Amino acid sequence: MKHFRIGLLCLAAFPLLTGCAEIFGYKAVSAGLYAASQGVFSRPDVNLTEKNYAAADYLAVQMKNKVGMSDDIFVMPLEEADNPGITSPFGAKVPEGVGLRLGQLGYKTWLSDVATEGNQGLYASLPQGMKPDFVLRGNYQVEREIVKVYLRILDAQNGSVVSYFDYQMPLSREIEKLAETPTRIYKVK
Repeated sequence: MKHFRIGLLCLAAFPLLTGCAEIFGYKAVSAGLYAASQGVFSRPDVNLTEKNYAAADYLAVQMKNKVGMSDDIFVMPLEEADNPGITSPFGAKVPEGVGLRLGQLGYKTWLSDVATEGNQGLYASLPQGMKPDFVLRGNYQVEREIVKVYLRILDAQNGSVVSYFDYQMPLSREIEKLAETPTRIYKVK
């Protein structure tokens, strides 16, 4: 479907290319086509910050009578659903955004483990020996045209689910790039 749209865009621009008498017009149209094919013009249906805040609001409603404002919520990166223990920049960006929103709502969140590029060092770490009351964690699954996100707030003492929210979003080029896991080399003995 994605390739069909790009092809359609190219066909629509073809008359502009053939009618270009000036070299500038040809270059401008070619640059626009290239930018569109590379995802420069991001899709308006995926606003990651908006999705994160909406998810946090939903979680907050569920945990209202279970989690107090003075309780510590430790925020962890999301893991790939089919590769436990593996995460990506997307796996940090989603819980960071959710944790920031929970903080705005008055909850005490610890975000040092999900600090994305540019935010590292801005969040305080959980003090040595301190155990959180609750943990925000989950996983995500990248599919052909969507990303499924599964968020959970767990009681750190017994592991019970206090709040959860599952949602999906279209797989835009930006999200696809964020969800790429870095290559790791393992030494096997």
